[in-house]
Amino acid sequence: MMGFVYYFLFKRWSLLLLGTIFALYTSPALQTPTEVPTLKTDAFNILNTKCNSCHKRQNPFMVFTLKNMEKRAPKIYKQVFVLQRMPKNNATQLSEQQYATLKEWINTQTNGNVN
Repeated sequence: MMGFVYYFLFKRWSLLLLGTIFALYTSPALQTPTEVPTLKTDAFNILNTKCNSCHKRQNPFMVFTLKNMEKRAPKIYKQVFVLQRMPKNNATQLSEQQYATLKEWINTQTNGNVN
């Protein structure tokens, strides 16, 4: 009889423990910053899909990452919005929303003061 009680208690506690671990693992509070959408990740997704596709082949030293994109914000602004050289020949066709997202992100990086 005691064996049954121990088995029953062990089974209950192990299920409770597994349920708690699962709940904590899937909790939004524990997501990494790249999993939670932000203006930076939105801008990076645009740079990654629309810019890095060419940069990886033609200019590998200018491939954008989450770590380097902030210091390159003024250069991105100049090439995309002032000189309108990028995306080259509009090959990757940024939408108006993507332009707006990039511009908004650049403004947060430069406090509205770009070269």
